[in-house]
Amino acid sequence: MTTPATQQTVAPKKHGSKAPASPSNTLDHLDEAARACALLPNLARIELIRKGTVIEHSALTRALDHTDWLLTTPEEHGSHGMLLMGDSGSGKTTFGELVQAIYAKDDDRRIVIIDASGARTMREVYGRVLQSLDGPVSRTMHTPDREMAVIRILRLLKVRALIVDEIQSVAEGTPRDQRRVLDGLKYLMNVAKVPLICLGAPESERSLVTDRHLAQRLKVFKLEPWKVDNDFLDFLLAVLARLPLRKPSLLRDERVLEFLIKASSGGLRRIMSIVTSAAVQAVLSGEERVTLHGLMDAVDVPSRQVREGGVHGN
Repeated sequence: MTTPATQQTVAPKKHGSKAPASPSNTLDHLDEAARACALLPNLARIELIRKGTVIEHSALTRALDHTDWLLTTPEEHGSHGMLLMGDSGSGKTTFGELVQAIYAKDDDRRIVIIDASGARTMREVYGRVLQSLDGPVSRTMHTPDREMAVIRILRLLKVRALIVDEIQSVAEGTPRDQRRVLDGLKYLMNVAKVPLICLGAPESERSLVTDRHLAQRLKVFKLEPWKVDNDFLDFLLAVLARLPLRKPSLLRDERVLEFLIKASSGGLRRIMSIVTSAAVQAVLSGEERVTLHGLMDAVDVPSRQVREGGVHGN
């Protein structure tokens, strides 16, 4: 998914180059950055559409607000954390990348992201942290050695937060391994004073709340599947305002919302895939707007032959 600021960038004008002719409408249906992008040639616009955009919606805002609280609370108050849960394709991984991008601008303190998929022991978790920081790690390195290495490097680099994606993997090990992983996560928070941001499937909450102390320190947030309502309409309109199409899209019809929810089961990644595909096809066909018919066709992405034949125009 790409679902607070857009990831799209406006290409700088080159001195002496001629911009494409302005479309006949005023592009009032787009936000300021997208208006400039709408004047670019087709190929450049398609690249921007496929790159994606991040839209801040209510659930994302709440999670980002809490993240900011965690990352700006003085260390002497003790490290805490959060758990962001959602189905596959709901935007959890993108949330972690967004947090990393936002706070990388503040100072040189790093935010570490690891993927815990398949990491059923704390030894494996420590290994993922060391790898992400280019730290010393070998197959023969025992768990206590990895633990000390992780603590040293987290302190040395003044790591600001640790984001663990696919945290539900800790439940896939033995009860003993699961207990040690939970103890290890608490140890990192206590000793390294690093806030812990966990991202996982809905079942991850059951794994973490088995430890009462850890559960009390992790505030839980959920990314629910989208449904046909005003929140989804507002989100969709915000997405359309970022797509560099030269005509207003026709998506206020309730049939559009119903189709997208049915085709995606409310999953954000699939919704964005369909809308992105429809927007690309709108550029290639000259339609320059997303319609219900275009969304229906976009359940299958544009063919390679169609793409290659249509990206050279303005």
